[in-house]
Amino acid sequence: LSKNVTCNIVSCYPISGATWVNEGYLLQKLTASNVGAISVVFILVLRLYSGWGYIGSRLKSKVIEYEETGWYDGDIEEKSESEKARDLFLYRSNVQPVEDRLKKFCLAVGGIWVASCIALNVATSVNPLFNQYDPNLLEKLSYDDKVAEVVQKQSNGRPTYCESRYYRAVANGGQGC
Repeated sequence: LSKNVTCNIVSCYPISGATWVNEGYLLQKLTASNVGAISVVFILVLRLYSGWGYIGSRLKSKVIEYEETGWYDGDIEEKSESEKARDLFLYRSNVQPVEDRLKKFCLAVGGIWVASCIALNVATSVNPLFNQYDPNLLEKLSYDDKVAEVVQKQSNGRPTYCESRYYRAVANGGQGC
C-alpha cells in the first residue's frame, strides 16, 4: 500500500495534474493518479504470477525441455521417477503456496483496479461550475449574460482561455493573459 501511495505521489499525480490544470478538478486528478498507480502494481503482480506459473509448469511436467542452452536446443527427455517425485515435492512445498497467494493478490488488485476505473469514470462526469472544456457551455457564453457574468467573476478579470493551453493557442498565444 505504501509503495502504491509513493508511486501515486511521485509519478502519477503530476501526470494527472498536467491533464487537469485548472482548480476544481482535484477529484479527477486523484482518481486518475490512483488508476495509474494501481495499473503499475497490477502489471507487476501479473508478471510475478506468470513467472511463478512457468516455474510450476516446468516442475509439474513429466519431461525436461531444453531451451536455448546449446546444441541440444529443443531436446526433450523423460524425467526419471525420482526426478518426478523431487520436482513434485518442490512444486507442492515451495511453488504452489506462492502461486496461490499471488492468484488471490492478483484478483484483489484487479478488483481494486476495476473499482478505481469506475471511480475515475464517475469523477470525470462531475465538473465544476464552469467547465472550459465543454463546447456547449462555451457557446452559451456568447448569448447568456448571467453565465458570462459568473465565468467573468471566476476568472478574476482575465479572459477565460488563459487557463487552457488549447484555447490560448487558438487565441494566438493567449494575448491578454
